[in-house]
Amino acid sequence: MTEHRSARPPRLVTTCAYLGVIGVFQVIQVIIVLTGWYSASGEEQVKRFTDPLVSDGISRGDAETVYRIYLATLAILAASVLVFAVYTVKGHAVSRIMLTITAPLMALLGITQGSFLSIVVSIVALTCVFQLWNADVRRWFALISGKEQPAPVASGWPPPLPPTQTEQSPAAPNPAAQHPQGAPPQQWAPHPQAYAQPRPPAPADWVKILSLITLIGSSVVAAGCAVYLVMYEFAREELVRQQLDSGMNWMNLTEAEIRDSYRDLAVVSWVVLPLCLAAIAVSTVLLVRRRRRS
Repeated sequence: MTEHRSARPPRLVTTCAYLGVIGVFQVIQVIIVLTGWYSASGEEQVKRFTDPLVSDGISRGDAETVYRIYLATLAILAASVLVFAVYTVKGHAVSRIMLTITAPLMALLGITQGSFLSIVVSIVALTCVFQLWNADVRRWFALISGKEQPAPVASGWPPPLPPTQTEQSPAAPNPAAQHPQGAPPQQWAPHPQAYAQPRPPAPADWVKILSLITLIGSSVVAAGCAVYLVMYEFAREELVRQQLDSGMNWMNLTEAEIRDSYRDLAVVSWVVLPLCLAAIAVSTVLLVRRRRRS
């Protein structure tokens, strides 16, 4: 396995390096904003983010709380991308899956910052996510997990056949003289093929496949529930007003009915979110155990 690890694709190394640098960049951006919160430049940036929320009816304090939650979420995702990038370049398959999930979320949050640099960095991050599943990268991960066999290396084996009886020199002894009983001389048999026969493909690991599907699906659902709960907690009135004024009230619900529907959806989200977190933990443990067993 050490031979396969030494031949890791350069594309994988470059992609993980880019994602790690982007993660560090996002963390530094968050630290700069938080440390300069009450400075002149920091207040201007905070107002640029919170003014649209204040104009929609949210108080300045709640808008700043939403901005802090946004920055904390971005920093956590960026730090996760950095950690997963380091383990992905080492050949950890679960980290590559988690990097595929966290990097797009970090990129989408980075785009909402509004600056040209953040948009370019987010586009680069999304491009790197596609490179994680390149054919060379997938083949390398399949090799280190034992799903594929490496190509045989030419080693000069089997050795050449010895000279036949017709090619022997005249001074060579007659083989018939060595067999007085008239036994036929021993013939040279070709050497067996030195390469091992290819092993049959391993059966599909359904536990691993289901764990991957559960991990990805639960992560997406948990992220959606978390975002909705944050919006419901800090922008509840704005959600109700948009439902009434934006023409999306197709069922002609009253304001009280809309509030009740949002409250019910919040209750469902509080129930689904822990279940998704538990499913993520269980699937991660199963994948790690399968990885160690293989």
